Amino acid sequence: MKAKIYERIETLVDIQEKFSKRLIPKGTIGTVTEYYERPKEAYGVDLKIKDEAAFGGFDYDNVLLYPEQFQVINQTAEEEHLKTVYQDIEYQAPQVTPDDPQFIVQPNKSQVNL
Repeated sequence: MKAKIYERIETLVDIQEKFSKRLIPKGTIGTVTEYYERPKEAYGVDLKIKDEAAFGGFDYDNVLLYPEQFQVINQTAEEEHLKTVYQDIEYQAPQVTPDDPQFIVQPNKSQVNL
């Protein structure tokens, strides 16, 4: 098994789409959504295809790829760029506990006198 579900991939060759007959260029980025063992190893992949005519500049398609048609990647060039631009920013989610004073409900004075 070359790739796991939800791993990012990059195509190594141009892909001829079967239904629309569109040529998907080498270097297109996608995400593995399915894995098939039979009749031979293959992967269902959602691809993000550059298309200036499409809303947002991209079109998306699910295609069947074979292991020799793609490579698994860790990050896209865009993600790597963001990492270098914002390298000094580190985000951590605040830890909240039930006894945190800002979350303890204080009784209303009108409720205390009842």
